[in-house]
Amino acid sequence: MNFFEQQARARRRTGLLMLYFALAIVLTTLAVNLVIYGGLYWLGAAWPLADWLLSPFSAWITGITLLIIVGGSLVRLWQLRGGGPALANLLGARQIDPGSKDADERRLINVVEEMAIASGIPVPQLFVLDKEAAINAFVAGFRPTESTVMVTHGALTQLNRDELQGVIAHEFSHIFNADMRLNLRLMAVLTGILSIGKVGEILLRSNARRGLYVRSNSRNGGGVAAVMALGAALMAIGYIGLFFGRLIKAAISRQRELLADASSVQFTRNPAGIANALIRIRNGEGSYLDSPQAEDMSHMCFGPTLRFSLRQWLATHPDIDARLAAIGPEWPARARARAASQASAVSAAADNGADLFSSDTASPGATTPIGFAAPRAAAAHSPATATHTRLSSQVGTVAPVHMGYARRILESVPDALRDVVHDPQGAEHIIYALAASVSQSDPGSLIPALGLAESDAASITALVPAVQALGTRLRLPLVDMAIPALKPRPQPERDQILTRLEALVRADKRMTLFEFMLLHLLRDHLRHDAGRNQPVRHRSLRNVGESLRVLLSAMVHASGQRGEQASALFAATGAVMLPPGSVLLPREACNLNRLAPALEELAGLTPMLKASVVDACADIVLADKRVQVGEAELLRAVCTLLDCPMPPLFTDVA
Repeated sequence: MNFFEQQARARRRTGLLMLYFALAIVLTTLAVNLVIYGGLYWLGAAWPLADWLLSPFSAWITGITLLIIVGGSLVRLWQLRGGGPALANLLGARQIDPGSKDADERRLINVVEEMAIASGIPVPQLFVLDKEAAINAFVAGFRPTESTVMVTHGALTQLNRDELQGVIAHEFSHIFNADMRLNLRLMAVLTGILSIGKVGEILLRSNARRGLYVRSNSRNGGGVAAVMALGAALMAIGYIGLFFGRLIKAAISRQRELLADASSVQFTRNPAGIANALIRIRNGEGSYLDSPQAEDMSHMCFGPTLRFSLRQWLATHPDIDARLAAIGPEWPARARARAASQASAVSAAADNGADLFSSDTASPGATTPIGFAAPRAAAAHSPATATHTRLSSQVGTVAPVHMGYARRILESVPDALRDVVHDPQGAEHIIYALAASVSQSDPGSLIPALGLAESDAASITALVPAVQALGTRLRLPLVDMAIPALKPRPQPERDQILTRLEALVRADKRMTLFEFMLLHLLRDHLRHDAGRNQPVRHRSLRNVGESLRVLLSAMVHASGQRGEQASALFAATGAVMLPPGSVLLPREACNLNRLAPALEELAGLTPMLKASVVDACADIVLADKRVQVGEAELLRAVCTLLDCPMPPLFTDVA
């Protein structure tokens, strides 16, 4: 199943989630009414149940219950409206500085950058839960191109590079399969379901704090007893909600974990990576979290966050041995053998009075990593050309050749320049230098348009020849690496960066394809609502016919086709998608300024319709059996603005 099918299925699962939510609301409301009715009946109010349920008092109770449940969900959804960073703030996670010199953090940054470049998305922001010693990780966000990766301190320090890469590849699968957006919504829904139990807990604790305990000779003892009984009953209802909430999470997330494990092996071609990470959890300290939010996050994480007594019904993750068996039939036996070996080592160390230290070396039985092609095979691929296959089938996937290419790209960036791109101010200077480096005018004449101090202008001027020397293939990776350094800056500073970049791009009164791509990618990722969910607005291509015509015309002109060949290519590509009689727009009618709003409109299409748009653009690019750098950059910009992660394009050459 490809990326677009997974996105569509995730939206259908959101509808199923809403059905579960509605059912939970009905049952919870009925339970609250029965509790109130039982309390009144116990106090001597003889009222038939049917009359009670139809009474105005019951309607008020129902309304208040709905307000608490729906209000709780809406409050949590509001807290999470910013996506991953909002959840990180809720959990008290620490953001990892892209320029960190800590060895463990550097390893994580390198692994995530490698995976991001291989999959064609900007590098996600990274956070660590410093107080969590167990091994775990998760991703959060509403958009594939706006994601956040969080790891526990245990995962950061206990996993070696191959194991960490296996875990990160697992989490990237959740990004591509739209699981992270569903997980955030599920978190908000379950908060509402559990709100009734929270109200009961507040009633019970508030009475206990005041010391108003029930006594037979107390004047207000009966009232206090009733309030505490109501609180206890509401807490019981809350536990019922918790039970059904766990059932919902288990039904939605368990199979997704097996799929993500399989995708990790597919992405890295190294089953030992994720398998050894799972074995470390199985035989070590586990993956359980101490956070008060562990229950809310149980469906999001790499490993289980809580212990479950009814595991076969309530577990959000399959048993680790089952996950290992799905990776390969030999792995459960290796896990058991390794556990026995560790137990013997511990016993021997205790008998000898010695301390036992864990080692980061490869564990017994681990296979040789095969995630990267041999240098000779890797050299037979070039990102400048592509095979004439349906590009939509490649979106949201990572192949070994992509991983090898990403590693070579990162190795090509000089250490000094990498330090600059990881620094917030340096990343800003890199962006300006990239824009100036592609202009047909003298970069020195453009940089004053930024309005920066003389020292900053000099720094940017010095960076221009450095980025030019790297060649065209490193332009997009540098942008991807710069984005996580820019995103943590305050919104006014981000807005100022966008204003300066636009002034620089327009200083020579011309805009190249790369400048267009750079400006609009930065706008997409630095605007104030970048992390918000993008709802589906169009379920038919007929609703976006003119926007699609602008995009396809722009792609045809960018391909270099002219005259009758350009018209024929446009007609062949848009025949099925555009209204009858649609003709190629002249170059001046589909300029880059008009292309931006067209892409914004097309971003509201359903996932499967986006697949058709991506394939149409790819058909135009590949019509002459080769891909120019400008075409590849425009195609990447189109895919990113449509929230479609596009890996680098490759082909075998003689």
